[in-house]
Amino acid sequence: MNQTVVSAIQHIFTFRWNPSKDLLAVAVSWLLVTGTLYSATVVVGSSVWGGFAYFLLYAILCATVFGVGFPLYWTVVKRQRSIEDLGLTAQRLIPSLALQAVFSVLLFTVTLARVQLPSPNELIPLVGLALAIGFFEAIFWRGWVLLRLEDAFGIIPAILLGSALYAVYHIGYGMPASEITFLFFIGILFSVVFRLTKNIFILWPVFQPMGQLVTLIEDGLSLPLLAALGFAEVLVVMLALIWFAQRTYNKQSSRKNQTTQATEPGVL
Repeated sequence: MNQTVVSAIQHIFTFRWNPSKDLLAVAVSWLLVTGTLYSATVVVGSSVWGGFAYFLLYAILCATVFGVGFPLYWTVVKRQRSIEDLGLTAQRLIPSLALQAVFSVLLFTVTLARVQLPSPNELIPLVGLALAIGFFEAIFWRGWVLLRLEDAFGIIPAILLGSALYAVYHIGYGMPASEITFLFFIGILFSVVFRLTKNIFILWPVFQPMGQLVTLIEDGLSLPLLAALGFAEVLVVMLALIWFAQRTYNKQSSRKNQTTQATEPGVL
């Protein structure tokens, strides 16, 4: 067995105790997304203001502000790190997309291919929801929560603890314990897949959203066609937040470089 394989195995089975203030940020963000989801689904419901209150709480506040905005703010502004720290990177992009294609085909054959699809007018908003929420979940659960837990405890504890947090989060949907237990194993699956390349594009835009789409169809969720536009706008806002965060990081790096050069001996 060559040294590279041995090092990889050792890294996987390395356990550590290195908690930091990042864990507090993860805990706060988990409480925010779970609490907001519970408020949207259980407290408010989908009928208030014609469903707009639910959309405001779930898609905008939970997914966009707390699910994407909070990790970006903490990573870039507080920790002054690149968005690559959240799995938003071009590194290993081609392998990630190739693996996603393989996993998506396998998932399609055992799930979506066996489901009776609704009409296009009913299907389109569900696809929009799956894409937007799938993007939030890939960033939040894998790029943010999983990698912070890994820094603190190691790969295996991070996968187990992150999957438990992911499963319990679904209390916000009002799910019973049996479904939450099942989602723990789904969380492990997505975490292991993500960890292959540490790039969210091994999960999104097809593999993880497809699994969510199947669940939405089987649950019989019905949304107006106009909802597709709303979820498209949410996705655009998420992408805009990512662009702004990377721009902020680039400016921070540029200022640091200028300061370093100015303080070097011999630099006037």
